[in-house]
Amino acid sequence: MEERVIISAVNPEKVLKELRDLWEQLAREQESGVLRACAMTLVVIAEDENDAEHVRQTLGVLMHDHPSRAIVLKASEGAELGARVFAECWMPFGRNQQICSEGIEMTADAANLGEVAQLMLPLIVPDLPVMLWCRGSRFFSTRYFDPLFPLAHKIIVDSETAKNPQGAIAVLKELRSRGGRLADLAWTRLTGWRQALANVFDDSPMELAEARIAYGGAMSTRILYFTRWMERSAPGMRVEVEQTGEIAGIREVKLSGKDGDVTLTVSGGGLIEVCCGPRTSHMVLPPDDMDAVMRAELAITGPDAVFEAVLK
Repeated sequence: MEERVIISAVNPEKVLKELRDLWEQLAREQESGVLRACAMTLVVIAEDENDAEHVRQTLGVLMHDHPSRAIVLKASEGAELGARVFAECWMPFGRNQQICSEGIEMTADAANLGEVAQLMLPLIVPDLPVMLWCRGSRFFSTRYFDPLFPLAHKIIVDSETAKNPQGAIAVLKELRSRGGRLADLAWTRLTGWRQALANVFDDSPMELAEARIAYGGAMSTRILYFTRWMERSAPGMRVEVEQTGEIAGIREVKLSGKDGDVTLTVSGGGLIEVCCGPRTSHMVLPPDDMDAVMRAELAITGPDAVFEAVLK
């Protein structure tokens, strides 16, 4: 990753000039040339300096599949307005030309993000999607970030960081009612379980009477979403939820009907064991670490109709 000097007085034209100078420097340093790639503008609100370091590491992974102009905003009360530019470069296997994406790291007073939103407007890449990734739990307890929402085609949050799951969903519903397009990484992490159940239904259609969801750890928005999704998927089915153990997440789902039972259980190695009568099979759960779920979410630029229906 290449960095440039801090721009203390944030002027959009000056920031864009710094980006142009950075590209010229990279072109001079790389004899084999540099390919400039950009598929979107990704605005990331980091919680603090330490979180910003984690963001930069994550961006280094995400840029390979979703090259973008990243704007990393460190917003805290009383912080001075400032910015610096950077580039994230990598060389694909078997190639001798580097691919680079560009970024801007900004600091700002969290109480004055209306001005920041105006400064960001010229920094957004024209005619490409704008993703706003709000990290941490502050999204669910403050209105600081509201001025940034109109900039984004999609707002990405992680409600599993919220202390109050029901309250977090209420916040998302309110924002959705204002016309915002939302994505919640807690929902994204359910993709493997939803696919596993869909495969069961395709392979063994059955009339369901009830379902039991066993989960570990504290109640979370992931469990609330999954319960609501199952209720919508099989209207009339009774869904019960039970807390078992301390390992967080869904541990087992048991479906019962007049044709028998189907049980899906988390087993070792990131697998789901599916027992349907005498038959047993296994399905692989996709990874649900931050890099993986953000990579999956950034691939969806349009609306997620299923998530929006569950959020109603």
